[in-house]
Amino acid sequence: MYTTLLFLHFVGLALGVGSGFASLTLSVTNKDLPPAERVAFFLKLRGLSQNGSYGLLLLLATGFGMMFVRGIRETFAWGGPAFHAKLTLVVVLIGVFGYQQVLMKRARDAGGGPLMATIPVVGRVLLALSLGIILTAVLAFH
Repeated sequence: MYTTLLFLHFVGLALGVGSGFASLTLSVTNKDLPPAERVAFFLKLRGLSQNGSYGLLLLLATGFGMMFVRGIRETFAWGGPAFHAKLTLVVVLIGVFGYQQVLMKRARDAGGGPLMATIPVVGRVLLALSLGIILTAVLAFH
């Protein structure tokens, strides 16, 4: 059971972090588009955002599952301070991710607007948080 949860955890990781890298690449490679085309292009990328949402949901579900299979107390003891740091970064990531979702909905409803400039910045913060979570997970469970 634990191996299945771990496999699905890595699938969630691939979905979530892959979405972050894809968003970064798309924003860099399309920076020269005229503003109207750029807004239209990015408003059509909802599927990429949904991959991030599904990845985060899968990571949370499998993470809790693995903790319950191993034992909550044992998991915290095994992971030590790095695991506590990882969980703190996960909580921050959830808040920033929620903020990004609100920005994206408002931008979609407005057909673009000034919020579109904020979304890539928030995306970079999410990517940095994701990489920090991976680093602390590696330190906790190497």
